[in-house]
Amino acid sequence: MKTTTAFSLIYSIAQITGGLFLHPYQTMQSLAQDKVFSWLTFLPILVFVLAKIIWIYLFVPTVQFVFSCTVTHFFGCDLIPFFANWLLLFCIYWQVLLLYLFLRFSIVFQED
Repeated sequence: MKTTTAFSLIYSIAQITGGLFLHPYQTMQSLAQDKVFSWLTFLPILVFVLAKIIWIYLFVPTVQFVFSCTVTHFFGCDLIPFFANWLLLFCIYWQVLLLYLFLRFSIVFQED
């Protein structure tokens, strides 16, 4: 019983996560209406924090150990800082979009 509930919860979170990424308008509409997984509105912040933790504690020490260099000069290009900045801006824009949609649908679905 507990494993079924856990798998169901994980499946629901994964389905909502995919929906927020692929079609945020429809998914946020159902999130604001049902109010069960409304905490997933802050998914971009969680994605960014997880990526930052992986970057700091896994990627940077591995590159420095293997190549004996700093990450910003990895293979002599600025591709890694570009990707880090792109991820930051993507998460910011995605978070703003989700907050806007959540507020919009929360106002529409609020009961007087």
